[in-house]
Amino acid sequence: MEPTGTGEVLPLSRTGRAAIAAAGAVERAITMAGRLLILVSGIALTVIMTTNVLTRYLMPSGGFAALQELPERLFPWFIAGGIVVAAQAGGHMAVDWLLEFVGNERRRRWLLHLGNAIIVISYAVLFQQAMLVADITKIERSPVLGLPGSHGYWAIAACCIALCVIHITSSVRIALLGTSRRFSLDYREA
Repeated sequence: MEPTGTGEVLPLSRTGRAAIAAAGAVERAITMAGRLLILVSGIALTVIMTTNVLTRYLMPSGGFAALQELPERLFPWFIAGGIVVAAQAGGHMAVDWLLEFVGNERRRRWLLHLGNAIIVISYAVLFQQAMLVADITKIERSPVLGLPGSHGYWAIAACCIALCVIHITSSVRIALLGTSRRFSLDYREA
């Protein structure tokens, strides 16, 4: 159903239903990936850091050096997953108070489309820069495991792409379902 701006709702066309279904499928995939990333990296961080603390006090050598490097590589992915899931629920930085000052539904849609376009362009530029820095830092190696220093920048780049897709699908939802449906998750679902 498509809001008309007057409170009346019209049925969506076949193309509109297909666009909403496609946007929903993409968003569900991003949500699952973000939640899996949070879960796996969160559990790994907890186990690694707990083991590291225990081995520091229990082993005469002071623990395992590798356990000190791994959290540095995992933490950016944990944060990236959280950012992506939060963005889908509207839990990221937003300027929603501005919508209160915009009169009707049509103007709110245009304002949100403009905001989403700015966000997509910004994150696309940030993605490109993150990839450039990742390419530069790949020659840096961690002292014990020899892992490249680019992991954090890859997390930023992946997060930027996911945020671009989230805001594009949000614009599809706004265009077809109205401003009240701009987020794909509710805070209770996130």
